[in-house]
Amino acid sequence: MKMVGRVEVPQEAFVAALATDADIEKIKAARKLEN
Repeated sequence: MKMVGRVEVPQEAFVAALATDADIEKIKAARKLEN
């Protein structure tokens, strides 16, 4: 978890906020390969 201000945010949500849709698709694809 990362602290953003005073609110704890899951790192995934933090990354998603910064990532483009293309990056999110890459992350999803990579995650499918891991499972």
